Amino acid sequence: MAKEKDEANGGGGSGGSMTKLVIIIVVLQMMMFGGFGAFLYFSGALGGGAGAGHEAVAAEEGHHDGKEEEAHEEAPPIYIPLEPAFVVNFSDSSGGSRFMQATIQLMTREPEIEEAVKTHMPVIRNAIVLLLSSQSVEGVAGIEGKEKLRAEVLEKIREILKERTGKPGVEEVYFTSFVIQ
Repeated sequence: MAKEKDEANGGGGSGGSMTKLVIIIVVLQMMMFGGFGAFLYFSGALGGGAGAGHEAVAAEEGHHDGKEEEAHEEAPPIYIPLEPAFVVNFSDSSGGSRFMQATIQLMTREPEIEEAVKTHMPVIRNAIVLLLSSQSVEGVAGIEGKEKLRAEVLEKIREILKERTGKPGVEEVYFTSFVIQ
């Protein structure tokens, strides 16, 4: 009699437990995806949640902090890798030959600047190679030297883009790798 009952409920002893396992897995997946969706919503990645609620409350209360509004209106950063890495040689104070390898990324918030950088990449790379190869080991050995070089690279790129597109466009330059041998 018990065997007939099992067969009527799912066809065998393991069929019912397999169905329960599938249901449990489906429910757990739904909970996982629901939690991920809630995270995206409340983090503001889906256009709602934390960012939208804060703006609505600030608008209702009449708070118009200029800095805060600029932060919300500011576009997300776009990072542009200048690949391949720059490798230049230069002389050190002892008269020997040294090599520098630098990996550089640019940061902008304007998609059209990303396209302009790609369009004018040969000019930008040439200017950076000339600038890097004019350095000395002593000049770029410390943090201050690297920061000064970073500022010079940024200024050079802005000059090129301003001349070619009318907009300097690049906000920051980052050395993501810097090796001297």
